Amino acid sequence: MNTFSRLLLLIISLAVLESCSSTTATSITGSWKDPEAKNYTNYFVAVLHKKLPVRSTLEKDISRRLKNEGVKVTESMSIFPHTEDVETAEQKKAAVEKIQSLGNDAIITITVVKHTDEKRYVQGTSSYTPTNMGYGTGYRPATGGAPVPGSYGAFGTYYVSGSSLYQSEGYYETDKTYFVESNIYDAKTSKLIWSAQSQTFNPGDLATASGDFSLVMVDAMKKAGLIR
Repeated sequence: MNTFSRLLLLIISLAVLESCSSTTATSITGSWKDPEAKNYTNYFVAVLHKKLPVRSTLEKDISRRLKNEGVKVTESMSIFPHTEDVETAEQKKAAVEKIQSLGNDAIITITVVKHTDEKRYVQGTSSYTPTNMGYGTGYRPATGGAPVPGSYGAFGTYYVSGSSLYQSEGYYETDKTYFVESNIYDAKTSKLIWSAQSQTFNPGDLATASGDFSLVMVDAMKKAGLIR
């Protein structure tokens, strides 16, 4: 393999490693369930976030996961138009009454409590490849025959040519962590029946974070016996 081929292989390898270095992972860090909680078949999903893309994407992904479990779902986006204005006490009361009048069994609220950005230094990597330059005893081909001219079998040639060492520079990478609180209320009594805290680490984008979060959350709801 010549110098150019080795360098090309190194670049490809580094690109693959870099693409795999940041992975999205959501985990439930804590949960609570009312001992008297039951399972439900008709949910109202409300993502309490002022940014429309966040609210819309999360509600759609959670609804899709629940529907795959055979559960009926109503998204808040289909009932209340999006606004970034702060609701008054009267508006909130009217919204609660509207939700309770829809006939859902339970209400899910999703709130992004906070998110953190943390910078970390990623150490540069190096790739070592023995050289095969000049003439010496070299390597013997797999099929036998005369040795391939190279430097590893001859001290003199090796000493002159040295070895090939490719070094990539270190860089800074920002780790993002989103902390989310998920609550489920009984629609008839307004009583809190389940609550969970979760964190999503290093989401590449909103779609990835939402898909991973909704999968973990609905799975947790199933394990808690909240989905019939």
